[in-house]
Order: sequence, then structure tokens, then C-alpha cells
Amino acid sequence: MAKWIKNILGIVIIIFLLWYISKHWDKLKVLLRLSITELLIIYLITIFGTMNSVYIVQCLLNALKVKTFFWDMVLLQNATWLLNYVPMKLGTLFRANYLKRHYGLSYAHFGTFFVYMTLLMTATASIAGLVVLVAVYGVTGYERKVLAAAFLVLLAFSIFFAFVPLPIPTGSGKLSTVIRNFFAGRHQVTRSKRTLFICTAFLAGNFILSSVRLGIIYNSMGQNVHPAGYLVLGALGFVTTFVSLTPGSLGIRELILGSAAVALGIPLEVGVLAAMVDRAITLSWVFVVGGACTGWLWHKSPVDFKKPQANASTGN
Repeated sequence: MAKWIKNILGIVIIIFLLWYISKHWDKLKVLLRLSITELLIIYLITIFGTMNSVYIVQCLLNALKVKTFFWDMVLLQNATWLLNYVPMKLGTLFRANYLKRHYGLSYAHFGTFFVYMTLLMTATASIAGLVVLVAVYGVTGYERKVLAAAFLVLLAFSIFFAFVPLPIPTGSGKLSTVIRNFFAGRHQVTRSKRTLFICTAFLAGNFILSSVRLGIIYNSMGQNVHPAGYLVLGALGFVTTFVSLTPGSLGIRELILGSAAVALGIPLEVGVLAAMVDRAITLSWVFVVGGACTGWLWHKSPVDFKKPQANASTGN
């Protein structure tokens, strides 16, 4: 039932955004001037972003004593992005199953890897977004106060669960075992300061690339936005990528980026249109490149696409 609710929510949001764009289409259609050169630059940025993401994945897995092959992780990364547009975050489940079968990564340690990557990404983007917002724009006005508060909440949440010591259960049940395995993996990651530094640096690079993508789109629309604004939107957009209320955060990211644009002095309809153009470009990459990578992995090992084993809940 939950997966259908997510699907319906995504469809409702997209329909609402399309309706909203259609109401302002006479004014917005003249803004769509993305050239072939700009489009190619965006795809080139996407390639660099993919490589960055793969290196971050490898660094975190190395901290968990798992050695992976770079190009294998490139294939897996693109396949994961595609499959995450399927209900129930199938891409994440597929990646967990793949790393278990091919590299021996336990499901509990995959949970550590996935959660920690998300927390590091959220903390890094929130710090950058908050600093730029306060230093360049200030927090005057209701919209900017809300945006600053959102960054602060995300930052506090991420730091708490990533670094603050928490009680470890001592029971013998499955849940206690999974939690203990998770905390053991967290300890392995947090004690490697070099890994944390490298991952943070590359995560910062990733949301800067995301900012440049948005900047190209806004510039093609003739919008005069302070470069710092793209950093704020890039940081927020990078965070919302992991919001799984809908498949691939479809509709959620566009709604949030459009609303955040208002705080930077950009009309809501322009912010929504820019976010939807960025989504359209992303989808073209996901379905072409992600589809090819998924097809290759299927050809190489069809068994990887079967349902994960039942002992995933035990963390083995």
C-alpha cells in the first residue's frame, strides 16, 4: 500500500507542477533557450558527477574493508539511479544485493554505508548552503528564515546520527544484532579520519557540480542570479535527491527547488521550470546511460536481479 501512495503522490505533484507551468506558459516559453553547447556541458558535468559519486562509494566501502573495481561501480551507480525510479527504492535494494553477491558486503554493513553516505552528504550540503545563504543573502524575510532553518535542522540531524555515541543494544534478537552490526560498521568509518575528509571534499565537489548545472539552465533562461544562489540551490537539490517520498524524489525536488528559488528573489514559476528542465536532462541520462548499464549487468549476471535473500534482515 505504501508504495502505491508514493506513486500517487509523485503523480499528483507532477500534475500540479505541469498545471502551474501551463498557467504561466505564455511568459515562460520564451525562457527556454538551452543551446546544444550548454546541453553538452551539462552532460559532461553529469559524467564528472558520476565519477565523483563512485569514488565516494569506493572510499566508504574501503573503510568497511571492501575493495571494489572502479568501472564495476560506475555500472552499478548508473543502474542504481535508473532502478530507483521504480517503486520501493529498487535501485538501493539491487545495490545491496549486488555488493553482497560480488564483494561479500553484509546487509548490515551496507546499511552503514548507505546511511553514512546520506548523512555525510546532507551535512556537507547543509553547511555550504547555510554559510552561503547567511553570508551573501542574509536571513531577512520569511522565506530565507525558513530555508536557513531547514539547513540547520538537516545539519543537526546528520551530525547527531553520524558522530554522537548512541546506546548499543545487548539483546540476542535479530533487531539487536542488526543494530550492533550497524554500529560496528559506523565505528569503522568514523575512526578513518582520512576517509571522512576525502568523502566530504568529493561530496562538496558534487553539489558544486550540481550548482553549475542549475546555473547553466538559469543563465540560458536569461535570469540574473547571484552565483551564490546556485550554490544554495545546488546544495538543497543534492539533499532532496535522497528524499524518497516518491520514486527518484520525482516532483519533490522540483517543488522544493522552486519554492527555495523564491527566497533568492526568483519567481516561483521560473524556479519550478528550471528544476523541471534539470529533471528532464537527468531523466535522459538515467534512461539512456542507466538503461545501458542495467542491461549490461543483467547480461553479465541475471541472478543479481532476483529478490535479495531472506537473511538480509539478520545483517549477514
